[in-house]
Order: sequence, then structure tokens, then C-alpha cells
Amino acid sequence: MKNPHSFSIRTYIEDTDVGGIVYHANYLKFAERARTELLRELGFNRSQLMKERDNLFVVRSCVLNCLAPARLDDVLEVRTRLKKMGYAKLDLSQIIFCEDKLIATLDVVLACVNSKGKPVKLDDALRRMFMNLEKKE
Repeated sequence: MKNPHSFSIRTYIEDTDVGGIVYHANYLKFAERARTELLRELGFNRSQLMKERDNLFVVRSCVLNCLAPARLDDVLEVRTRLKKMGYAKLDLSQIIFCEDKLIATLDVVLACVNSKGKPVKLDDALRRMFMNLEKKE
């Protein structure tokens, strides 16, 4: 997967305010869904990681920049790229487009922890999978 991971999602009435504009916190949900689907495409799912490896990915930090509004019934595309991989963390860039217009950016740091919340090293299989993501330049 040398290109950024891409995930499409349609906006629904529950995602919007009374004026039909997507509420800003929902971009966090859209980005989370994109990361979950990225893991699936890499051959993992969250319950499998927890059960078989005692690994969880948790958001350590997230910076969201809303650049333009998304509206009811828009189809959004969330693109995810690996910026940097550490011992027990991943730095990701996620950008959200509506058609060809950039509407939001997210810089997300994920920590890999065990079920007790302690940082754990990313295992070799996960490292190899994430290395296949195109790095942001």
C-alpha cells in the first residue's frame, strides 16, 4: 500500500447541525473509522489485536483543522498516511476531502498499549504493515 489509505464516508443527518453543516467533532469519528478500516486492510482488526496480542491503539494527541464545511449528504474521502513510527507510537496524517476540495486535516499520534494501559513495542508484523504506507513528505 504505497499510496495513502483512502476511506469514503457519506454524511447523514445525525452528523450535522440544524443548518445541515457537519459538526466539527464528527471529523474525529470519520478519521477513527478510516484508521479502523486501514487496520483491517493491513490484515488486523482491533478485537484480534487485543485478544491475540494484548495490543490497543489509543489516541495520544490529535490536532484537527477545519478548513471548509462538509454538508448533509456529502461523500467525504479520508486519506491516511504514516508520518513517523516510533517504538510504541505512530504519527499519522489524515486529510479529509469533499470531492476534490480539502476540508479538514488531522495530525494524530497513536500509542500502542496493553490492556493495562502500559506502552508496548509495536511488533514486527505491525511494523512491516505500517511501513507499506506511503510516508508524508
